[in-house]
Amino acid sequence: MTAFRFSFRRHVAGGLLIVAVTVLAGMQLRGKTVQGYPVERRDLLQTVVTTGRVTSLARVDVGSQLLGSVAMVYVDSGDRVKAGDLLIRLRDEEARAALEQAQAVVRELEERLAQIGSVDGPVSRQKLAEAEATLRHALNSYERVKKLFDSGIYSRADLDEAVRARDVAAGAVEREKLQLSNSHPQGGDIKQARARLAQARAAVDVAREKLSRTLITAPGDGTVIARKVEKGDVVQAGVSLLVLSRSGRTQITAQVDEKNLGLLRVGQTAVSSADAYPDKTFPAGLATVVPAVDPQRGTFEVRFDVADAPAYLVPDMTVSVEIEVARHPKVLTVPSETVRDASTAPWVLVAHEGRAERRNIVLGIRGSGESEVLSGLTEGETVLADADKVAIGSRISLQSASSNTKPGVKNSAH
Repeated sequence: MTAFRFSFRRHVAGGLLIVAVTVLAGMQLRGKTVQGYPVERRDLLQTVVTTGRVTSLARVDVGSQLLGSVAMVYVDSGDRVKAGDLLIRLRDEEARAALEQAQAVVRELEERLAQIGSVDGPVSRQKLAEAEATLRHALNSYERVKKLFDSGIYSRADLDEAVRARDVAAGAVEREKLQLSNSHPQGGDIKQARARLAQARAAVDVAREKLSRTLITAPGDGTVIARKVEKGDVVQAGVSLLVLSRSGRTQITAQVDEKNLGLLRVGQTAVSSADAYPDKTFPAGLATVVPAVDPQRGTFEVRFDVADAPAYLVPDMTVSVEIEVARHPKVLTVPSETVRDASTAPWVLVAHEGRAERRNIVLGIRGSGESEVLSGLTEGETVLADADKVAIGSRISLQSASSNTKPGVKNSAH
């Protein structure tokens, strides 16, 4: 009985060993089970994804042009304003007094100018007539004295006195003529008065301008995004008191990995979304590529124009931007994960007659989890996943994957 049991066990063990060897041989003949993806034609879009911040070109710092004390602040953060709206008023007592003083000087000079024309002119003409009459009398006296001197009746002293009177009268006539000419429209007094009046009127303009600067108004339509001043504050000229985000063109500024510098060009379109509103998107256009790499971060700066910015965008908001850099219709594609040494000498493993065959390929653009194949493959061939786990030339058992299982990772750049 014991010998029978021993014999039976030997037969069972031998059978199991034969089964195991048969299974192992079958597995070796069938090869390792690997997943494969078909080489297909499809529309391929290559994008670069980055993050940035909203920066409005119309962001304006509003400040005072004068040293002064704040009398009133009329707006607060978040208020929308129109061009010309009063934002801040400074105390204006000193400026008003300076304007009134300058205006008083103008009135005085205007009166003086009018007086020269209406009073000084007639008075000068009257004085000139009197001086001319005096001169005629002095000339007649001189002639009479001269004759009497020549006949020996008058002395030299009498003649000298007549000459002196004549010369004095002639000098008076010249002075009155000069005075009269000065009161004419082109005369010296008129010119001087007009020059002084012009200076006084300029002083009025300066004083009026200084007074107007006590009223700080909005330079354009926009929204107050920062208020830095309160009533009673003493403010310096040129110091920012309010920050306005002006209505108009808005920009997004972002830093992109330097490896994408060759892909970006001005004019490319992009789709953006604010991190605070991820379910909403808006278009943007690449406006500027700064060709200078930050050596510390390995990035370069780009700027996007947002022609029609949504109302929820505010300055400094974080946004995601997906830039379309290439679009190729109906091209051969393979999953990017199946490509090895993609940046140097790309190759893939292809299922060929039950074995894994290495195939060198030439790549085109790279999309969302897919890469364009320019040469090396034909439509309908199957490329293998996990190529690093499959030996070149080894037998394989192919497990096909549907298009829905293909990876889809965007070409992101930060």
